[in-house]
Amino acid sequence: MTKEKIAEDDRFLSGSLALDLVNTEMIVRRKKQDLLSSPDDLAQWWQAALVHHPKHEDIVGDGAPMAWTVDLLEEVKEFRQSLRLLCTGLVEDPPITSPDLTMLNQMLALGYQSAQVTPQGKIMVVYHVYDQQKGRILLPIALSALRLLTEGERQRLHKCKNDRCILFFYDTSKGGSRQWCSLGCLNRARSIHHYRQRSIGSRPL
Repeated sequence: MTKEKIAEDDRFLSGSLALDLVNTEMIVRRKKQDLLSSPDDLAQWWQAALVHHPKHEDIVGDGAPMAWTVDLLEEVKEFRQSLRLLCTGLVEDPPITSPDLTMLNQMLALGYQSAQVTPQGKIMVVYHVYDQQKGRILLPIALSALRLLTEGERQRLHKCKNDRCILFFYDTSKGGSRQWCSLGCLNRARSIHHYRQRSIGSRPL
């Protein structure tokens, strides 16, 4: 699986912006791969994320271009690790404690809400950020995580059933029976299972 194939098929399957960030770490050919290896990777991922999540919160900025720095990349990856631990805890069912939410609360504190009237007279909620660089990317992800934790149904948050996959997803199927992050992952898991079954059947008695 090439990086282009990953970018096209597997980066935005979770149903949540926060989970999509967690899923920028994945297993490819039995090796963990980090899709955010450089500031340029982060910039490209974020632009794609905005396309896949057009209903993200409106962040009021000063119009300055984003500076995709190593420091910003490291902070995003640190937040990613914190979210992964939270998701793992929810799926595996150990109790979540207040310290587990520390970094999420720090990210939420990067901004604040206010009401704004549109030219059409509609009142809408917008977000202002204290740090224009960090806040514009980290606050929307934090708000996505907050909705997932407080509004989502816990039993619909899953880790892919494929033992060789580490991706998470939020199951929006009607019956809540989805077990795989993607059809591709399901097919790969089935192929491995069939290969093992054939190997067992071909062993001499």
